[in-house]
Amino acid sequence: MRSSGGDVLTRDGRDFFGPDGSPVARLDRGVVRFGLPQDDASIDFFTSVGGTHFHERSQVPLAMTTLDTPVYHGYMARLREGAPQGAVVDVGGGDGRNTWPWLAWGHPRVVVVDPVFESLSRLRGRVAAHDPSWLERLLLVESDSRSLPLASGFADRLLSIEALAYLNEDYPLGLSECARVVKPGGKLLIADRDYEGGLVMQAFYFGGLKGLLNAAPTRDIWDGRPDFLVRNRSFTRSEFQDAITEQNLTVLFSGGISAMSLIISFLRSKGLQEDAAPAELDALRELLAKLGEAGSFRRSHVIIAQK
Repeated sequence: MRSSGGDVLTRDGRDFFGPDGSPVARLDRGVVRFGLPQDDASIDFFTSVGGTHFHERSQVPLAMTTLDTPVYHGYMARLREGAPQGAVVDVGGGDGRNTWPWLAWGHPRVVVVDPVFESLSRLRGRVAAHDPSWLERLLLVESDSRSLPLASGFADRLLSIEALAYLNEDYPLGLSECARVVKPGGKLLIADRDYEGGLVMQAFYFGGLKGLLNAAPTRDIWDGRPDFLVRNRSFTRSEFQDAITEQNLTVLFSGGISAMSLIISFLRSKGLQEDAAPAELDALRELLAKLGEAGSFRRSHVIIAQK
């Protein structure tokens, strides 16, 4: 482990110390816990609800997470192509919906970084119940993505899926940290929300036409719950690609997540769409995968880039 400043840490039992002997992290129930920023609204919100709960949400038929996860895993298989057996880092990995395939694929070192301890703890519990030997290949780190406690050039592959946008004005800093951690020639998969898809979400869930019009002049999207709204950033396709290339990364592939999953999930939540039959669900997943690559109406952008 290294500090956010790149210093090699020493370990004594459960405690990690910097070069000056000051404590910087502690091993707590299988998670290495670093300090987090104070008064960060996004971290405070997700901590208050125990993280993203993607694992539980992905069990709900026609939920957005259920529909999008297989599409993301298809992109991850593309990211994996040609990968040497080096480290994989999942930034903002939460409770591991996009971590699990890498463990199942047998990668020897998988690191999940997330600011919510409870999410990481749930992931560890599920891994231990499924196959305790996987824990030998898994490192769980509670940390902020603006200062990843990993060495430069540590990772062969890095993914950050719908996580960095919660940094808002600090988005370039988080993206820069992700690029720093990847070795030359390594690859990154970065996904964050589309501007137009974000406007649809505001109309559906946060104020109807008024919510849409309030968000339209900005790139801000609001989610969370009525008593605790959380701001995050959205991008047009060109803005997202520019953010990637500004980090001296070469775009290898550009795709996305279709906004159809947002619409279908909303219709189901309002009782306007029944659960799909197995054959219908298979056809829907195939359609969403195709629209993710070729469609123009997106919920999120996905870019695979090389350092």
